[in-house]
Amino acid sequence: MTTVFRTKDPMERALDTVLTHEIRKLNTHLPKHRRTMTDLLKSTDPTMEAVDGTSILLRTVEMEELSRIVPREYQDRLKLPMVILRRMEFGKSTYTVSGEPIEEFTVKKILGATNADFHQMYMDRESFFLYRPQVVELLRKYHSLFVIGFGLPRELSDYAPSRD
Repeated sequence: MTTVFRTKDPMERALDTVLTHEIRKLNTHLPKHRRTMTDLLKSTDPTMEAVDGTSILLRTVEMEELSRIVPREYQDRLKLPMVILRRMEFGKSTYTVSGEPIEEFTVKKILGATNADFHQMYMDRESFFLYRPQVVELLRKYHSLFVIGFGLPRELSDYAPSRD
């Protein structure tokens, strides 16, 4: 795969490449593939492999508690663990929810940031940022269902080489 960089300065390209590589190294604890909540609730072994080869174990009791928030008809679309990305370009201690709208909406429901029903999740498309106290609350309630990663700054994600 050939990478096409938008910046012309070779030094900037080199630094961007190094930064991209370092962020990817920091994120090797993230899951290689996530599984649906439905699949994990049926499983006798709710684990998955991380990029670095270690196992990520999700607690069944936490998934069962979360299943009381997420309606059954949406559990086959919610993928776990949910990934919270530290977004350095948005300021100190700013995070976003990675993935599909259902993951972000589920986080809003957990935190009480919305009173909308799940079938209304696509109507609310405002940018949603998390801050350290909210991330702490998520981890306190559902420690095994969330992983924290480092987000790639948007300036780099537009032209950084993909992992594929």
